[in-house]
Amino acid sequence: MEKNDGTRQLLHAGLWTLAAGVVAALLASTVFGGISKQGPHTNSGWIALLIALMCLPFGSVAFALGAAKWLRNRRLAGSENETPQHSPKPLSRTTGTLLSFSEHSKLSHKHEDS
Repeated sequence: MEKNDGTRQLLHAGLWTLAAGVVAALLASTVFGGISKQGPHTNSGWIALLIALMCLPFGSVAFALGAAKWLRNRRLAGSENETPQHSPKPLSRTTGTLLSFSEHSKLSHKHEDS
């Protein structure tokens, strides 16, 4: 398992983006004049609302992706200690069951020519 696979950076970026969105939403609803049915009352309230509406979804997705990577890394680290009961069989290219894209296109051209 690679030590620096970006999980920590993704978690930090997601967390800080979420925090910026929460702070912007709180500022828009309190300090910058509040938000009514028609929207914020001041220009700074509109800017804070736009920042909140950008940061909250992006930060949530980034943090969720980081959390999923962290959980996957934990699961993989735990499975490294166990011995696999069923090891996958190696695939041979001689059986003709799996074709790469280039092999498939060569075969289809042969069939079209005949």
